[in-house]
Amino acid sequence: MRPSSKVTSTEPLCCCEYENIKGEKSHILACCCDCEALDEAFDRCITCQRIPPRMQARILNTIGDRCRIPGIFGHGATKIRCDILVPLVTVPICILLATAGPVMTVMSLIFMPFFMLFFYRSWRRNTEKTRTPFFFVWGLVSVILMFVTFQAFIVAFREILLWENIILTSCFFCMLYHMMKAKLNSNSLRRSYTTYKPRRREDIYNSNKTHINNSMERKEDSKDYTQDDIEKNIRGGMSLEQMTATSLPESEVTWIDSRPIRDGKLITWCEDCGIKKPPRSGHCTVCKACFDVRDHHCVWIDCCITANNHRHFMTAMTLFVFCGFYGVHLTLTTVCTPQLYYGWFLLPNDCRFLYVDFQTAVSFVSGLYCLMAACVMSCNLLYQIILISQNITSQEMSMANKRKLTRCYGLRACANIHNRGFFRNIILFLTTKRNQDGMIKV
Repeated sequence: MRPSSKVTSTEPLCCCEYENIKGEKSHILACCCDCEALDEAFDRCITCQRIPPRMQARILNTIGDRCRIPGIFGHGATKIRCDILVPLVTVPICILLATAGPVMTVMSLIFMPFFMLFFYRSWRRNTEKTRTPFFFVWGLVSVILMFVTFQAFIVAFREILLWENIILTSCFFCMLYHMMKAKLNSNSLRRSYTTYKPRRREDIYNSNKTHINNSMERKEDSKDYTQDDIEKNIRGGMSLEQMTATSLPESEVTWIDSRPIRDGKLITWCEDCGIKKPPRSGHCTVCKACFDVRDHHCVWIDCCITANNHRHFMTAMTLFVFCGFYGVHLTLTTVCTPQLYYGWFLLPNDCRFLYVDFQTAVSFVSGLYCLMAACVMSCNLLYQIILISQNITSQEMSMANKRKLTRCYGLRACANIHNRGFFRNIILFLTTKRNQDGMIKV
């Protein structure tokens, strides 16, 4: 093949040509040619030698540079991100391979998550990006593929009743709606993470100095909080915002607070965002922003869960678990010979002919994949319900574990000033936003 030539600024590129990482003109059809790093890695695998991290980085950079599709805007071939392409390709391939037989089913469904996590770990080690849609694409491809499989293959058996299909389809689209609402309504304390610009060291120093001076001015007008003062303020119903106007020593922070404690003091100033963090807020290193009543950063929808989208998030999780288990029930009672128990419960009984044809095999494999995902999500849903029943966020629970303010294996928080009782906490979560002022009452 003719060697690649250097690209000049005035030289046009056709739809399948592109400028590679060496600044040379290349073609999509040459994506498998001249890959020294990949050849050396295969040689090391054959000889049972370890592949060093630097070689792994070269392989990922080469693959990322050559994953392209023909462009239509006159700028050559369009580059596809590896963290988007890998889940798009891996999930359908693993499902297809799993239809070959029971051994391939077990191997494929075990290989898929391990390969995904291995790729993600390798990709994160060799990139400077902190935010990626990898898990979001993985989850979205999985749920859409399972729904299409259900409608195209399982419903084709003509054993699913119309009202059963309507319930499952309605819940599926409701889940997608609430998932997108949760993704779009995180609402950080700054305008957007896309406008984030790294701050210079001197800017951070000046902003911290201004914050310290303002805190000292407020402190001159008010005495330090002693334990007696805190108890008196608790009985009087003082808010956390008022009590943490100045940096309190760790010994005086007797309640669970989501803000970190460093150098023996409660940190109420965010150096990255340049703002004062209100009670129950937290800074996300992935979104690069602070959020009010931050629970955690969910990689499956690629955003932070806060007071603004927590209900949508819980609704989407609940519908996901329902669709998963209900879809598995409909699938297994269709591909297996069902039996009615107690005149009410229909359960699968005879599953000997699961791999007789492709339609039955892909239906059964999709059901197993849905069952795995629904079981994992059920654990997360149960943990969220435990937190909501105590009116506490995941970030506050994490800080409580670090300060050893938990019991029952880290599931029960002590000194939780936001707890109003089990039923009232549930009602407040369903009807109103979580209290951002953090009123201290006993």
